[in-house]
Amino acid sequence: MLAKIRVSPRLRLLLGFLLALALTVPVLAATTTRATAATQGPCDIYASGNTPCQAAYSTTRAMFGSYDGPLYQVQRASDNSTLNIGLESAGGVANSAPQVSFCSGTTCTITQLYDQSANANNLPVSPGKSCSGCSGGLGGPGPNGADIGANAMALPVTVGGQPAYGVLVNDVGTGYRDNAAKNVPTGAQPEGEYMLTSSNLTSGSCCFDFGSAETNDSDDGNGTMNAIYYGTACWTGGCTGSGPWVGGDLENGMYFSGSGPNPSGIPSETGSFVTAWEKNNGTTNFTLKYGSGQSGGLTQAYSGALPSPGYNPMKVQNSIELGTGGDNSDLGKGEFFEGAVTSGFPSDATENAVQANVTAAGYANNNTTFSTSASVVSLKAHANGKYVDAANNTTALIADSASIAKPEEFELVTGTDGTVNLMALSDNSWVTADNDGAAPLIANRGGVGNWEVFGLIHNADGSVSLRSYTNQNIVTADNAGASPLIADRTSIGPWEEFDLVRDTVPVSLRANANNDYVTADNAGAAPLIANRTSVGPWETFDLIPNSDGSVSLRAHANSDIVTADNAGASPLIANRTSIGPWEEFDLVANGIGSVSLRSHANNDYVTAPNGGSSPLIAGSTSIGQAEQFGLSFD
Repeated sequence: MLAKIRVSPRLRLLLGFLLALALTVPVLAATTTRATAATQGPCDIYASGNTPCQAAYSTTRAMFGSYDGPLYQVQRASDNSTLNIGLESAGGVANSAPQVSFCSGTTCTITQLYDQSANANNLPVSPGKSCSGCSGGLGGPGPNGADIGANAMALPVTVGGQPAYGVLVNDVGTGYRDNAAKNVPTGAQPEGEYMLTSSNLTSGSCCFDFGSAETNDSDDGNGTMNAIYYGTACWTGGCTGSGPWVGGDLENGMYFSGSGPNPSGIPSETGSFVTAWEKNNGTTNFTLKYGSGQSGGLTQAYSGALPSPGYNPMKVQNSIELGTGGDNSDLGKGEFFEGAVTSGFPSDATENAVQANVTAAGYANNNTTFSTSASVVSLKAHANGKYVDAANNTTALIADSASIAKPEEFELVTGTDGTVNLMALSDNSWVTADNDGAAPLIANRGGVGNWEVFGLIHNADGSVSLRSYTNQNIVTADNAGASPLIADRTSIGPWEEFDLVRDTVPVSLRANANNDYVTADNAGAAPLIANRTSVGPWETFDLIPNSDGSVSLRAHANSDIVTADNAGASPLIANRTSIGPWEEFDLVANGIGSVSLRSHANNDYVTAPNGGSSPLIAGSTSIGQAEQFGLSFD
């Protein structure tokens, strides 16, 4: 029998308060648990769909609602010290303020991206040729052929109103790689991938990728990698529109469909933030999707059979890479903000939910711009005062000409990172530092790879020098110009100096809008229009270099200068006798496949509207198919 305990009124009040407090604590704990569960990252959604993230990266936010570790590491040039950049709070956005302070007054590079999954598949700078067994791939510009890290301050954005920085893959050789990733799909195991990127910077060269690749930085054959590709490289030919497109880099091909080309109904997939998706079941299907990173749902670009031969079954290896191809091909350009690799074949519902999570994050203010240019130049060697000659595609370049003609003229294409490519007008072939730089320069390449990339060095006396990307050596007119040009010098003297002479040359323009040539119709009395199938005098223009780097066009039809009349409000017409702002255009190089013209009259791009059926006018604020022209040297 229990004794009856008498409780005083004061004690009764105290016990009542403690009981109420005890009852309140579980309620508060439950509320906190619900709030935490509601804060989901993309990888929480993938996990709930039974396709968990095995590798997840972002420089802008957490990929799991509970993640509270570092996002990435930066290293500053002034003293080589490093700093990890973390989050403002668990599951939140990047805390970039320490980076801004740390990098003030110096430059910083991103040296590692941290995997937010439990696998610790961190991405350091790609080893390129510097790793054991990686001799079959392409080297980067870093020590012993390694790659380099991205400029940490070069891609500012905001996420939910907070400042953050993306990964800018712009400088040649920027790339990251883990060649021993744990628990990622291999062989023909199903795999899903997504990344948030942007069409503000893309290229038609190989390869801006994210996903699974070979463990030896080398091409190990069809089906040995499974990565998202985003760019304008139409590997198989037959593509429609100007791109860029989301594709699958499955090794030895960037595929926008099972047969290669993009679907004709999807000429481009663009935006300042673009979500790119690829999933592959390893045997019968791969699927490609894209969407805006700021609003809306996903569009399926392709879902069907894998390419053939050699891709069924897949033979994927346990390496994760960002910014390069499987064999470390490193001419691709692009932007990266977040991405993940999953095991399993994600459902459409899961991907739709991840897309909604991305758009809800509040990505904005991706305003960084990138410029490219094209011009026609000759190179006068200081070694002997003669011009560099590309006689044909079997003879090495040599400084042996006393005057300028077509064999001494080159199209100089300057990329977004300042590197250049040279195409010889004598045979329309690209100049290469052949044999990885060990052989003399020769113009015999149909496309641009690592051997065809050069750094343009501006010397104090106004001359320029060329540094071969492939071996990082300076091009010299050896033996006082008597020997062919070769990239084998480590310092600059007179034999390595050239005057860059900008030339006036006749050209024709073929509109991508309809594949017709631009004409100064009616002997120049009518506005320019793209409606000719062949080139004659009315379709020929002198490309004139101006002192500010712009160009002007003089029509052979009447010897008058083309103007964007009425401050660009009227169609282009050849009726001026002198050059002013309305007659000046920036010649923009779209990769190495076409050019666009930006008018100084209004800073708009020249377009061939209505599929080319209307006169050319400087009336577009962006570059699409109608604003692209093929440049032919007559």
